[in-house]
Amino acid sequence: MSLHRLLGFRCAVADPARLGAYYAELGLTGDLGSGYTGSDGGAVVIVDQAPFRRLVAIDIGCDNDRDLDAIEQRLEERGARPTRESESVTVLDAATRVQITVRVAEPESINSPVDLVTPNVPGAVVRMNERAPAVFGAPRPPRRLGHLVLGSPDLRATRDLLVEGIGCKVSDEVDGVIHFLRCSTDHHNIGLVHSHVPILQHYSWECDDLDHVGHTATALYRRDPSSHAWGLGRHFAGSNFYWYLRDPAGAFLELYSDLDRITDDVAWQQHGRTPMSLEHTINTWGPNLPTEFVIPADLAELEAGWASLGS
Repeated sequence: MSLHRLLGFRCAVADPARLGAYYAELGLTGDLGSGYTGSDGGAVVIVDQAPFRRLVAIDIGCDNDRDLDAIEQRLEERGARPTRESESVTVLDAATRVQITVRVAEPESINSPVDLVTPNVPGAVVRMNERAPAVFGAPRPPRRLGHLVLGSPDLRATRDLLVEGIGCKVSDEVDGVIHFLRCSTDHHNIGLVHSHVPILQHYSWECDDLDHVGHTATALYRRDPSSHAWGLGRHFAGSNFYWYLRDPAGAFLELYSDLDRITDDVAWQQHGRTPMSLEHTINTWGPNLPTEFVIPADLAELEAGWASLGS
């Protein structure tokens, strides 16, 4: 795969300082000038100011100039108008007005895992006469930005641009409903859903394990109980545990762990990729999907904002 990782995304919100303060509470590193990242570094979220919240740009890493040549050619064959620079190719998705850039970048660095403790289970008790270490845990920063989900008024057009033009691979999809695309070995780096207007539906930060998710999400929840949005649960697509919170700008922020990894396309198609039903697009267990995940609470504001921009 010539694409090898998500480099980050740029969003715009009405109050960047407030969102930046929230990221500081989450434990992210960075600031409004440099962007925000997890404890492992890697992909960066950059925040600009705008009258209403929106996703501005997505950055993807590739191996070399030959990859850029191939991407540029595919985009031109599709009738797009990519901009080529020495180390990047950029194209605007007409449906969402999101700028998608692929640039030559170093592979993601491999960081050391934490020492995970084997839990007690029926028939295999490994901890005797002591409490589980996790009960003494504390919130800590997530490791890295994992993925984002973009709402598009023309779901198929955005999907085809990313797959047939940019070169993302499809991990799972229910046509016309949701598409999970990858530009790395993660099950998905970019998710697509239908929406009336373009929207950053949610974005996700990876944690070490379920206790990491729980400690960090709980700290944010206890500071502001209204920020809780959905969870705890386990998704079917990607298999990951999740807990969603609402960031101050109105997007959903997901903390997750235990995501599927795909290193062999053939093996995934033969053994990993199983049929998805509408039920499975939500979760395999956990609370019901909140209505505002489909109809955002600020939809009227978003519609007015996009209308003010014109065509």
